[in-house]
Amino acid sequence: MTDSINIKTIILLVDGIDEHVTQSRGVAKWIAELTGAEILEAKIPELTGVIKIKAKRASRGLVSGSRRDARDWLATASGDTLVRKIGHWFSERNIYEGSREVLLISTGSDPAPYNLALGYIWRCACATIMTPEILGTNPFDFAIVPEYEFPERKSNIFVTLGAPNMLTKEKLTEKAVNLFEDYPPSTDKKWSVIIGGDDNNHVITSIWIKKNVGRLMRIAELDGASLYIAVKGNISKEANETFRILISRAPSVQGFFIVSKDSENPLPAMMSFSDELFCTENLLDIISESITVGNRVILMRMDWKRGIKNIIQKTIAIMVSKGAIKQELLLGTSKFEILFSHLIRHNYIVEFGDWMRRRHARLSSDEEDVIVLEEFNEAKRSAEWIVSNWNLLF
Repeated sequence: MTDSINIKTIILLVDGIDEHVTQSRGVAKWIAELTGAEILEAKIPELTGVIKIKAKRASRGLVSGSRRDARDWLATASGDTLVRKIGHWFSERNIYEGSREVLLISTGSDPAPYNLALGYIWRCACATIMTPEILGTNPFDFAIVPEYEFPERKSNIFVTLGAPNMLTKEKLTEKAVNLFEDYPPSTDKKWSVIIGGDDNNHVITSIWIKKNVGRLMRIAELDGASLYIAVKGNISKEANETFRILISRAPSVQGFFIVSKDSENPLPAMMSFSDELFCTENLLDIISESITVGNRVILMRMDWKRGIKNIIQKTIAIMVSKGAIKQELLLGTSKFEILFSHLIRHNYIVEFGDWMRRRHARLSSDEEDVIVLEEFNEAKRSAEWIVSNWNLLF
């Protein structure tokens, strides 16, 4: 019987996209918790123009490639500096090719071929989070894929509900204290609203703001709750002005934030302190993170942009919900309905309309809304799966 082998070094290959980086770091953090592994992080080259096109096309050769294919592809994809950097790390730690104690992790399509190519060169294990374009999941030792991507059921694939992340309630507490110094609550009860901006499918209109956020402002005032509102993404000048007017008339609102990369991000603090947390349907990463730190999320549906594409998406989603066609035919963001349905069944999220009805019922009966949630931590589950299957690779 061979001795058990542990992961001693984890190398994250990142592309600089926040949502991707936090997924990789989240899984790596929990693997390190379980094994004591060291975590190293390297940024992949930023390719543009012709080089990016050539590298993307050539990456097909890595699906069933060799070490020579890997070296050729890395040369094409400006990967020489990355190879030297990781080689230096290995030299410092006396790690040799064929090591059974090294894991490469990447999230998304751009870092995936670097992950696979480096895995060929040093003959170490590779893990991808999300299904990479072109490469797919088959070449990887481990693939962590959300349910809404409809992954195949294979031994190298672990299916998650939401995206892994690295948040914990304790980690966010300090951020809440800092936010309260500038925006102190007026009551013990604190509610937060996180609104995604306009995107390819959804739009924030003045009518939607008045109908949903304006209504919530009045409810917060009646319930004696301090309300914090954040907009993540771009909205129209008209929508922004509507927010400003409503807030000027709403004593319940203690803070209003437009989140950008140039400003202090209030979202972690809001996820930490909220007694009720409302979030629009286009912020899947925020919904997953909020649930991970122990919040139940009240889901706010949005207006869809007009256009044939969105009409088709909505029509297919309705037909799937009625059982008329298979869920694999869902398109675009409508695929997230699979995730929402599961989270609703387990009380991790509740529709805004249902929350309103429950609130009215509580007021009529004087009953409290008792919320008991099981732990929801996709990064931890993914890490446990990798660690438990590690020795099966060798």
